[in-house]
Amino acid sequence: MSSGGTGRSGATSTRSRGSGAADRSRGRSAAGARGSRPPHREEALRPVPGAVAVLVGAAGGLAAVAAFPPYDLWFLLPLAIGALSATALTRTATATVLASFAWGLGFFVPLTHWAATYAGAMPWLALGVFQALFAVLFAVPARAVLVRRGLGPGSALVVAALWVAVETLRSHAPWGGLPWGASAFALADSPLLNLGPWIGTAGLALLCALLGLGVLRGVLALTGRSRRGLGGIAGLLPIAVSITVVAACLLVPYPPNPAPAQQSTLRVAGIQGNMDPIDPVALTMPEGVFENHLAMSHEVLRSEGTDLDLVVWPEDSTSWDPRDDPYREQAIVDLSGQADAPVMIGTQTPTEDGRRYNYSLVYAPDGQVVYQYAKRHPVPFGEYIPARSFFRAITDKVDMVSSDMIAGEEVGVTDVVGPPIGVLICFEIAYDNLVRDVVDDGAQMIVVQSNNALFGESHEAVQQVAEAKVLAVVSGRSVVHVSTVGESAIYGPEGRELARTGHWEQGAVVADVPLRTGITPAVAAGWWTPLIISALGLAGVAAALTRKDRAIAPPGRR
Repeated sequence: MSSGGTGRSGATSTRSRGSGAADRSRGRSAAGARGSRPPHREEALRPVPGAVAVLVGAAGGLAAVAAFPPYDLWFLLPLAIGALSATALTRTATATVLASFAWGLGFFVPLTHWAATYAGAMPWLALGVFQALFAVLFAVPARAVLVRRGLGPGSALVVAALWVAVETLRSHAPWGGLPWGASAFALADSPLLNLGPWIGTAGLALLCALLGLGVLRGVLALTGRSRRGLGGIAGLLPIAVSITVVAACLLVPYPPNPAPAQQSTLRVAGIQGNMDPIDPVALTMPEGVFENHLAMSHEVLRSEGTDLDLVVWPEDSTSWDPRDDPYREQAIVDLSGQADAPVMIGTQTPTEDGRRYNYSLVYAPDGQVVYQYAKRHPVPFGEYIPARSFFRAITDKVDMVSSDMIAGEEVGVTDVVGPPIGVLICFEIAYDNLVRDVVDDGAQMIVVQSNNALFGESHEAVQQVAEAKVLAVVSGRSVVHVSTVGESAIYGPEGRELARTGHWEQGAVVADVPLRTGITPAVAAGWWTPLIISALGLAGVAAALTRKDRAIAPPGRR
């Protein structure tokens, strides 16, 4: 009896446990049906296999290169950012790091090939690899968002804001950063540029990323990798929305930007004197640079007479400071007198301590130097070597820059021709904060003096001219971009090309350059636009890290 009682008791106990488990299971199902508990999202997205992610990353990086001049396939940039975001949809962080690094190498190594022209292969590759790390810096926190939240509108906004945060950081740090390859600079011939004066370069980067993420969401749905929300043919919706947004940009008006009351244009001649190719070993300016620019200037005078307000020579157009060479200085003064207009030249001036300034000087017809601007943002490793002793221990290539350039302190704005003119030198046109500075100081147009001869036949020159066009539109100011060997161009404040020369040819750009006094919303917002967008991205990452449910299961989960 005792034994039988024990058996019945055990059977009863087993039935009770089974019944309780079933009741709990039914309770969870009922609670889920009522929506009282958020369901886990392990099956929301199927992860991208690591090997596939690496291939997608490399292909995306190459697509990003094709978005920039001289290829100008700007519509590939959103797709490339979408591909980079896809590298975050892996089951492991290691796969994301490898795949995003492949994207960075595929983009930055070919994009910065111009650096190899004067620095050699190793410094060029080092630059490309360092820049590629920023792609990883984007993809890792993007993964924290996407594996937890999936790819809905909210997470897309956060990831796009992260893209802006990383691009802003890359453009300004370390040592002042390098904005080469910033999203906005691929849009010189895109309808999206119509939004430039409204939302600035940071806003354009945000829009490019959002478009790319929209296309990615559609692709995931169409390929069955998105298991909840949109699926199948409905995946065409986010793609259609992205295309519609691009088309709608054709209708965006330019913001009000009035001309000054007294004078609405300046007649400007930009002189591209050209030169022989630079010796890749000696890296010295060839003979004849000064004479070429002087001869081309007189040719322009023969056709224009004294109907000029300003003559602009490019950076390094006098080889050395004409104030230390009576012959060259007198030739410039005579030219200014014949043109009855100031002549702006570019030169470098050594200092007593062995360093140098990169100057823009303006000569008046009376022979006086009436304005002087020193380049505020020398290029690290190109015009000066930061932490020289440290980097010399790594490579003796640092000694190719034998004399460090000193940064100027004053914003470049001069009123020598009446209306204030902003002055920037070479790569400074790529820094939107420097462009804003001259506009904030009253510039009604901007002159950029450049020397692209060091970059040979590379794509650097045509990419820099595209930067000039984009920032003309964003800033609402005409830009006169003048180079020793090209490309030189003049763009109106709405981006209309007024004059242009080719690469490695002698010529000039001459136009009636529109003046403007209005401040675009992008310039008025200043640093606030990238800072607010970046803060949104970082806050979104922090919020995602607090979530326990996941859109992609962790390793070991299916």
